[in-house]
Amino acid sequence: MSFPIQSLFAAVLLASTASAPAAPGSAIVVAIRYDVDEQSAERVEQAVLTPMMQSMRDVPRAGVMHGSATHGLAALEVAFEDGAGEDDLAAIIWRLDRLRLDAGITIEARSIELRPCRLSCSDGNPSP
Repeated sequence: MSFPIQSLFAAVLLASTASAPAAPGSAIVVAIRYDVDEQSAERVEQAVLTPMMQSMRDVPRAGVMHGSATHGLAALEVAFEDGAGEDDLAAIIWRLDRLRLDAGITIEARSIELRPCRLSCSDGNPSP
């Protein structure tokens, strides 16, 4: 049986982050980062960030999503009711492994991990 390299990479990230303690009061989210080759922020948003967010809409327990796109980078945090866990991470990885991006997009690196919220949190909770 073979596994996509992204799934193996995500499993390694999970193993290295699952035991790391969160800062007190910090909401744990699934954080996704895609590094792409030479794309404008607008193109990254249209071709990478928007499809990622659309693929997360039906993830069980998923709540607020916050994303950003810059030159060559798409970042997304998905917050879950009562914080994200290993099952939530697995659900996100499953969807991302099946995500189809435009043919002109080259993914240079991808990371998916559980970590405290960074993009839009206040008092440790995701902003609405």
